[in-house]
Amino acid sequence: MHDVTLTRRTRLTREQQRRQTRERLLSSAQEIFEARGYAESSLEEIAERAGYTRKAVYSNFSGKAELLLEIVERRFQSIVDRIESIVSQGTAAERQAIDIGSVFSEYLTRERAWEELFHEFCSVASRDEEIGSRFRSCYRDLKQALVRLVEDETKSRGAELALPAERLVLGICALFSGVSFEKLVDPTETDDRVFGEMLGLIVTSAVKPSAEP
Repeated sequence: MHDVTLTRRTRLTREQQRRQTRERLLSSAQEIFEARGYAESSLEEIAERAGYTRKAVYSNFSGKAELLLEIVERRFQSIVDRIESIVSQGTAAERQAIDIGSVFSEYLTRERAWEELFHEFCSVASRDEEIGSRFRSCYRDLKQALVRLVEDETKSRGAELALPAERLVLGICALFSGVSFEKLVDPTETDDRVFGEMLGLIVTSAVKPSAEP
């Protein structure tokens, strides 16, 4: 006779079940948002694809806008994480600018559906005060994280900025928004290198050696 070991499936706690439900709903929402766009997506389809009811969506999120807001927030954080990884390598400022530009270029090239979705949601947020307020808060958090990275890196290199870090980051974000819009309107004329090239010029002009004491 052989010993038979019975394995019992570990029962999830209520909090684990809640997190699992949220993750499945977010994954489903992102797939449907990218396929159909924000306006044409429905909570019913999102819930059905995730294997839940509409009630499960409202038990975890206030609605479609909150689902997308959380997806946006996570995407912003992934950008910050990748930039932090590049900065931590300690390469020359110009090399870092090129590498960071590549991160954004890849974002524009490989994630066209997400870029279209993001622009659509920006339009929604501009017309809805409640959604817009939460979205702006999320976007400002991203910019503030980038400001901290710029300030820390500038200090570690013993350099100075020709303008406040907040203004530099604002200009870089505005540049990226403009390039991403150009990419949507005329993708064949907007190549993947343009953002990195412009970013390199901005960084070179904005960073100056520290003044001697």
